Amino acid sequence: MREDTRVRLMVIVLDRGKGVRAAELFAGCGLPFHYGTPGRGTANSELLDYLGLGDTEKDVVFTLTPGHTIPALLGMAAEKLQLAVPGKGILFTVPLSAIGGAAARHICGQAHRAGKEQEEAMPEQWKNDLIVAVVNGGCTDAVMEAAKAAGARGGTVLHGRRMGEADEKSGESGVWPEKDIVTILVPRELRQPIMEAVNHAAGAATESRGVLFSLPVEHAMGLSWRES
Repeated sequence: MREDTRVRLMVIVLDRGKGVRAAELFAGCGLPFHYGTPGRGTANSELLDYLGLGDTEKDVVFTLTPGHTIPALLGMAAEKLQLAVPGKGILFTVPLSAIGGAAARHICGQAHRAGKEQEEAMPEQWKNDLIVAVVNGGCTDAVMEAAKAAGARGGTVLHGRRMGEADEKSGESGVWPEKDIVTILVPRELRQPIMEAVNHAAGAATESRGVLFSLPVEHAMGLSWRES
């Protein structure tokens, strides 16, 4: 069977302070590129207690990896990061539409030793999607209330700023308005109703000025509704 060298984006969401451990773990497999950012969990307190997540502050780690390493990396994440235990975090991979040739060669060359000797038959993967909603700062509650009413369990918030036309700047300071980026990992069958609910509550026609899109997820670990 031909080795899968297509590069994926692997995203890991862990409690604050554990992102470094994930980056070190995957760097030990020869993966050279890791990027981290702070995030904030959006699950309500009742769900947090149920899942054992007392802290909503998160580390979000982005890692680039070739496909043939994923079976081994999932096993390592389950064991070393305890992602097989509900509430310890989530991991998922997203296919890339393109990547620079030099970067792809470097990633595949460095990560080669992480693959073949640990290859195993891939289990059947559940189909999931990552919903991304970019809204005005402070509007995440509207997004998550609508998403949860439609079946979502929680999400992760990243903070950013819009960069675009001059009339998007706020006030005389010329500062670009703050944006919140809400990411919600859901089973594919819930994608459409959740996106419709969020668009109605926080879409472009609302004060939230939300922009919504979704990405296909190939592999996922740590989704509590799949393990019950």
